[in-house]
Amino acid sequence: MYHHLNGKITEKTPAAAILDVNGVGYEVRISVNTFSALPDLGQNVKLLTHFVVREDAQLLYGFSGEDERELFRLLLSVSGIGPKMAITLLSGMTVPELKRAIQENSLAALTSISGIGRKTAERVIVELKDKLPREAGKDSKDIIHDMSISDQMVGDSISALVSLGYTKQKAKDAVQKVLKASLGKKVSVEEIIRTSLKHV
Repeated sequence: MYHHLNGKITEKTPAAAILDVNGVGYEVRISVNTFSALPDLGQNVKLLTHFVVREDAQLLYGFSGEDERELFRLLLSVSGIGPKMAITLLSGMTVPELKRAIQENSLAALTSISGIGRKTAERVIVELKDKLPREAGKDSKDIIHDMSISDQMVGDSISALVSLGYTKQKAKDAVQKVLKASLGKKVSVEEIIRTSLKHV
């Protein structure tokens, strides 16, 4: 329902912020990570949002970046985890740290967060490990590419091809061919993907 809010911060705590949007004050629940990214009171900020409707309440959750909102939504898909626990997990460590803990089966890291027990940590790992995209750097380490093309672009291109149904290896081979052919040229992720589709 609400994609984002853009307004002036009138109040903020590590758990919530009040945004004045054209005279209407919205209470937005946030993680410690988002709290750290907020500007000073009176400043404008854009927060991506997720709207939760319960029998007893309608709650807005806010995020400073899309990566945190995506991970929040993935956490909500885990059985037994609601918005409050998802925010607790996101407040316990940074988004990259949380993703790494899940991908590396690190029960110790997850259970070190206050309020997260072993069974909850196990469910998060089991249900999310295969849903999390691999870090771009891991896929792009063995791919030769021009300095003008970032590891993120390489990783995004491979992920896009995999999401279209191609195997990881076929996607990597196709992207490598495109990048070798375009050495010295400026290319966008869209161009890499389109051209790679001719090679898979």
